[in-house]
Amino acid sequence: MAIYHCSVKVISRATGRSAVAAAAYRSGERLTDERLGKCHDYTRKSDIEHREIMAPDRTPDWMLDRARLWNGVEAAERRKDAQLAREVEISLPRELDAEGRRALVETYVREQFVSQGMIADVSLHRGHSADGQEQPHAHVMLTMRDLTGEGFGKKNRDWNAAERLEGWRASWADHANQALERAGCDERIDHRSLKDQREAARTRGDAEGHEDLGREPLGKVPLSAVAMERKGRSTDRGDEQRGVQARNRERRELTQQLRELSARIAETMRGIGDKAKDMAQGLRDRLSAAWGSQDQADDRGAAERIAEATAQRVERDKDTPAPGSAADRIASRMGSKGGSDHDQAERDLERDRSKERDRGRER
Repeated sequence: MAIYHCSVKVISRATGRSAVAAAAYRSGERLTDERLGKCHDYTRKSDIEHREIMAPDRTPDWMLDRARLWNGVEAAERRKDAQLAREVEISLPRELDAEGRRALVETYVREQFVSQGMIADVSLHRGHSADGQEQPHAHVMLTMRDLTGEGFGKKNRDWNAAERLEGWRASWADHANQALERAGCDERIDHRSLKDQREAARTRGDAEGHEDLGREPLGKVPLSAVAMERKGRSTDRGDEQRGVQARNRERRELTQQLRELSARIAETMRGIGDKAKDMAQGLRDRLSAAWGSQDQADDRGAAERIAEATAQRVERDKDTPAPGSAADRIASRMGSKGGSDHDQAERDLERDRSKERDRGRER
């Protein structure tokens, strides 16, 4: 099942972070932080699926080298609490193959970031979730300064706007859904919260969607917990996520069972309605035959009124069938199981005809 995750955060010196160290880990390479004189070697990482640097046209060649790029970022920042880079972390659809995931990320990054003047250091990881399933994802490190002909210019504050963040998140859902559609997958993702999605379903009258979106949200499992789980050690966060997944799975199964039961009930009720209509028509035919050989218009009018009233009772009773309803009484009297019931029906009709005649004489 495709899941939505697109988080945006800042890598800052204020929290002891290094842009060079972050780039080394995400790319699975060996990079040296020249400012601190420290080497970061992650060449043993085995889950790197793809890595590349994407940059705007006319970017200086030296910035296309990962080590020089991020050491250049470190050199451009003087403050001890400087913001060094922006990172976008996104979950990739399991339904796509490796090539499909790479193409999806490249299209999204080029449209949303590189086209705006940012350099993007892209790394795709295969990864695994706490439940042991494959969890492909991408890390996109972005520069925060405008580019000049030689290097970095001023910080671009426009890239920090809240509406940009919301736009990036919504755009990722759009790009992923288009890729899923091209791959022939029915799965879709949504950048909105479950609460907002559920309210939207209620507003448009989508009862099934409203019910489906009542599931519990999955909490994020820290990388440290994921690493422990992969080594066979259970963690509290991992147990919590497995519990949520089990409850959501049970909810889906029960909801499906209820829908199937409702469909069977509806089909049964349609069958009862059709049978009731047939019985009413049969009654009309019998009444017409009973007076067909007589010339008295009053008698024929009475027959028609009786048939119409009976048909209306049958139509009302079909929605809430119960023993003793009009349909049951008619079936028992007009059925072919016993002649006495048929005779009783004839006597009832004769009595109604007499009443009609009496009313006619009184008029």
